[in-house]
Amino acid sequence: MTRPTLALLCAGLFAGIASARFVGNPEDIPEAGRIRIDGKLNDWQRAKWTPLEAPIEGNPVHISNARWTISWDEDAVVYIAVQYDDADIILEDGGMNSNAQDCVEIYVRGDTGSSPKEYSKDQSSAQQYTFGLSKNRQISWKKLGAREAFPIHNPAKAAVTLEGNTFTYEIMVQLYDRFDATTRRRCSKTEVYPEDEEGPDIEIGLDIAIIDVGKTGYAGMKAENTLAGKRTDADQIAEHQLSD
Repeated sequence: MTRPTLALLCAGLFAGIASARFVGNPEDIPEAGRIRIDGKLNDWQRAKWTPLEAPIEGNPVHISNARWTISWDEDAVVYIAVQYDDADIILEDGGMNSNAQDCVEIYVRGDTGSSPKEYSKDQSSAQQYTFGLSKNRQISWKKLGAREAFPIHNPAKAAVTLEGNTFTYEIMVQLYDRFDATTRRRCSKTEVYPEDEEGPDIEIGLDIAIIDVGKTGYAGMKAENTLAGKRTDADQIAEHQLSD
């Protein structure tokens, strides 16, 4: 039998390192109670908040006191609350590049056991959502990747409020093992409760970036972690465990 060479052993080691997952905070996501997407936090009284203070691009100097919390339900839905202060607020109506306005990007991958790939074009293996507030400070908007029209069969939604310089986001997104933006028939939702299992036994990819824009233009992004490839690489989305 041929012995593996040192080069092959090293290649295998590096491949293992490259495919390793980054466990985000919170590591365990609790099951949700009754949550209404209305931009208020009165139904998050038991929330455990995680800071969002890691700059991952540029110099997001206007963002402070940033935090998020997460929960899920048996319909394979994830609920996210985000809150932060913004010292220089720039709002647009959502039809342009997210780097042109203050907003939040969410990156979600239901099946972390599959081989990750670049997902920014078709959104199939993971999804990049952008949520923000319109210029009139009354209407919340949403985008999926770079698509002009949001797919009607994707139930993601958000409510965004702004009081003074404090943003509050409430967000709901569906977990998919595979998503097809053209038709519901080719979408595969994540099974939160696998067959013959009493509780959830899956890991999901879920990550966030707060986009900071000021009067002089794009400033940068803040996140929970320093993984910089969230927008395009499904392997750069932090992993979490669903828990009871």
